[in-house]
Amino acid sequence: MHGLYFEEFEVGRRFEHTIRRTVTEMDNTLFSCLTHNAQPLHIDREFCAGTEWGQPLMNSLFTLGLMIGISVNDLTVGTTIANLGMTDTKFPHPLFENDTVHCTT
Repeated sequence: MHGLYFEEFEVGRRFEHTIRRTVTEMDNTLFSCLTHNAQPLHIDREFCAGTEWGQPLMNSLFTLGLMIGISVNDLTVGTTIANLGMTDTKFPHPLFENDTVHCTT
């Protein structure tokens, strides 16, 4: 399968991506370590117990990267050289370990 070129996209077209991924504590720990992000909200279960969420949050940049990766096979594999810009990126709800990510573009 190949991705689409810019000219092939149609306004309003939806892509339901078939790839899904259940995220783990190890995903969060490794990503936080690789990016030198020592934020306790991602890696300290005891600290997080006292927060409004009561558990560690998945690192938001891991979440964004995972979502982009899930979309690649349907949208950009072999056709797009780079993501040249992202605007209005929001994280309206937290992602926790053992949640399964599925995406629609």
